[in-house]
Amino acid sequence: MNDRHSESRANDLSGGALDDLLDAIVGEYADQQASGSTPKHRTFLERVPAEARPGLERCLKMIDAGMANAPGASTPLAAGATFGRYRLMREVGRGGMAIVWLARDTELERAVALKILRPGLALEKRHVDRFRREALAIAKLQHPHIVRIYDVGSERGYHFLAMEYVEGPSLAHVLDALPEKHDWTADTLARATGIPAVARPRETYEAAIARLLAPVADALSAAHAHGLVHRDVKPSNILMRSDGTAVVADFGLAKGDDDPALSMTGDTLGTPYYMSPEQAWLSAIEVDHRTDVYSLGVTLFEALTGERPFDGGSVLEVFEKIKTTLAPSVRSREARASRDAAAVASKAMARLPEDRYESAAAFEADLVALAESRTTRARQDRGNVLQRAWTQLRFFCSGQPFEYRSKAKLFGLPLVHLVAGRRYPGQPMRVAKGWFAMGDVAVGVVAMGGLAAGGIVMGGMCAGAVTMGGISLALLLSFGGIAVGGLASFGGISTAYLACGGLAFGYAAIGGYARGVWATGGNVGGTHTWTDENPGGLTEQEFWDALVTDVASKLGF
Repeated sequence: MNDRHSESRANDLSGGALDDLLDAIVGEYADQQASGSTPKHRTFLERVPAEARPGLERCLKMIDAGMANAPGASTPLAAGATFGRYRLMREVGRGGMAIVWLARDTELERAVALKILRPGLALEKRHVDRFRREALAIAKLQHPHIVRIYDVGSERGYHFLAMEYVEGPSLAHVLDALPEKHDWTADTLARATGIPAVARPRETYEAAIARLLAPVADALSAAHAHGLVHRDVKPSNILMRSDGTAVVADFGLAKGDDDPALSMTGDTLGTPYYMSPEQAWLSAIEVDHRTDVYSLGVTLFEALTGERPFDGGSVLEVFEKIKTTLAPSVRSREARASRDAAAVASKAMARLPEDRYESAAAFEADLVALAESRTTRARQDRGNVLQRAWTQLRFFCSGQPFEYRSKAKLFGLPLVHLVAGRRYPGQPMRVAKGWFAMGDVAVGVVAMGGLAAGGIVMGGMCAGAVTMGGISLALLLSFGGIAVGGLASFGGISTAYLACGGLAFGYAAIGGYARGVWATGGNVGGTHTWTDENPGGLTEQEFWDALVTDVASKLGF
């Protein structure tokens, strides 16, 4: 099959469908090898898109070398299949690394969630190790709000974890079920979960969400006390029990593994929308427990507003925003949110770890205060408008990558768009467009930047109505090393109707070397000139009076 056909096939395969295809191919290959035949790699590789072939070929070579065993295609995952004491009932979820089935423990007669590592990934020890590490990580934690692990094992080439089966939905499903109109109440949340116990009498939606997430922060605090960092906190990893309490699941990315965790299709494990800035830098910055604080803050933001703080058309675009953009305020997305809720989310999502809550326990304390309608520590620390402005100014001047784009727009442009701080190696110049814009390249009514264009402009190279810069082009006034202005310019080299500079050219020119109809300075030339050495028939007063009168008449004054 040629690459064009492969690309067409790739367009028809979603990530989940491609994973399923790869698993099936690995099983077929293992079956053929087990039967004594010598299957050809090419036959199997041609069945998948070009970008998936390197990973698949690596798996096939490992089977050839006897380095790995794969479950055969004759034992597929299906309802009724058994794995030792467990019998599969129905699939309840899947991700890039594993498939989760509701299963029955036939010995203890109870329902369990059987998390089964994808067959293709099971061929590589690093994936099996990560999978088992989840069991070991949770086994250390006896906490009521962390999903319990019952068993870990392997059967017929499949590696599995038997876990507590949580009956209710994930928080991700709950947020998706909320109505688009944001007049949410605690009862709205209860209806979205299908669990009446989630709501309490006369409780606000904000308080209900804070009460729901406070035990999650407590669970993370317990994990951190054991030296474990979850690193993948997000709504889909927060599950709801039938009594309305939340539990944390999926410790598969617990800290201690620097492996980027690629699946057979090359997808990164984890969801980029909830990653902290230090995670988005892909190990360039050390990750500690405060990355979980950040991710839970993003979850709180989404629960309160119905939106994620950072979105984009690709993983790289999302990473870029997380790394360089300050998180918006909750109140900029949801005006009915309280100032305390906005302060709590902002503190949890601070770009610098040292500006966040120092611990998940401190975060939990503020969530409890929010649930009980008490003033939060985050709001007390935030201070008044001047203190917040000073905090933002200090960060703006710190040299850290920074971007701010106001939500308010006029004629399609943000009222304010600021980009500042250092660029990382290889990053192109950053463009700021807004009514007030500042950046490497800035376009706006008031613009400041290395390259700037607009009404009132300052920059290395700038063009606009009034400009100030190294090279400055203006319709009215320009100031710069090289200044070109429609009405007046001032600079080392200056040209305009009225030009003042070391070298000045214009209708009226003043400079060390000046040329114009009216010219005065060190070395001058023109129709009307005046210097100390060569007055040109006019006194200094007569020259300036005549120049002003002529220019004023030309301008219609």
